[in-house]
Amino acid sequence: MKVELNTVFRWCNDVVTMRHFYTDCLGLTETYFLNDEAHGWLTYQVGEVQLVFTRAAEALPVATQFAQNPGYQGGDIQAESWVLKLERPSFDTIAQQLQNSQYPLFTPEPTSPRPGALQLLALDPMGFTVEIYTEFATN
Repeated sequence: MKVELNTVFRWCNDVVTMRHFYTDCLGLTETYFLNDEAHGWLTYQVGEVQLVFTRAAEALPVATQFAQNPGYQGGDIQAESWVLKLERPSFDTIAQQLQNSQYPLFTPEPTSPRPGALQLLALDPMGFTVEIYTEFATN
């Protein structure tokens, strides 16, 4: 039996602010965007998975703390989080964009969880922990 994760739906308060984080800061390519009175819808294709942000009818709470994760020491809440693995040049560009943004970062600079790897964690507009991660050859 072959099973694939096809689509992830995430509710949000504002698809425009989510768009700024995921399109402008993280550089994901949008596949669909709609923001009118009836619908708020933002879609990306991330590898084989479709990522869909949908505007909630009522305001949702926004987390202010980072999720715990076995990949780093810290985090205050046990909550879902993501790791987006990037090639090194993309990691450097996106890390700089996040550092220049208003989004909360776990550390001000990327950290090395082990030799040949870098990570940087940010909270998206809903307070969801997103880690960008890269691996590279060491000399």
